Amino acid sequence: MTGTLATVAVLLVEDDAMVRGWVRMSLEGTEFRLAGEASSAAEALELVERRVPDVLLVDYRLPDQVGTEFLRDLRRSGNATPAVLMTANAERGFNELAREAGAEGTSMKTGRAEELLNALRLVTAGGTAYDARHPRRPAGLAALSPREREVIKLVAAGATNREIAEKLDVSAETVKTLLARTFTKLGVRKRAEAVAVAHELGIL
Repeated sequence: MTGTLATVAVLLVEDDAMVRGWVRMSLEGTEFRLAGEASSAAEALELVERRVPDVLLVDYRLPDQVGTEFLRDLRRSGNATPAVLMTANAERGFNELAREAGAEGTSMKTGRAEELLNALRLVTAGGTAYDARHPRRPAGLAALSPREREVIKLVAAGATNREIAEKLDVSAETVKTLLARTFTKLGVRKRAEAVAVAHELGIL
């Protein structure tokens, strides 16, 4: 598509310089152009308002915030810019996690440039493009609430129930209830199992 007029503005949110370079090369000669590059969620929030891109290309693991939480914040603020969430490896439940966060597509950094471009084209046209290489979430597992996500992240960090209660400013009984709900949704009985499944689902 050499010589194509680049009219679709892409805001890239990625902290890895090599990946940013790969994306730049992938967009050359296509209908896409970079409206800006951000290496953190905080930087991206400012650019989203100032550059008003047509589509967002967001890394899942940003240095200051998980990509899904960044998208949730955007959606809560009323921003509906189509988004593709990127990850380096195939992760179980990643497509479901991305969809729940408000992303219209997913793409793997280890894929071909044409795969990335196809994903961007589909979401900017109003469709969805979830990479089929991500294994589906096991049947019966429900999505965690924002509070339950906070709990499992603290569990993964080694926090005790008492420490979780202090961190979240809730009672010990509330922590027990949150843990029970989280374990049920993840289909586990123990803390270590919950952390392992949370990693598989891309929650951590």
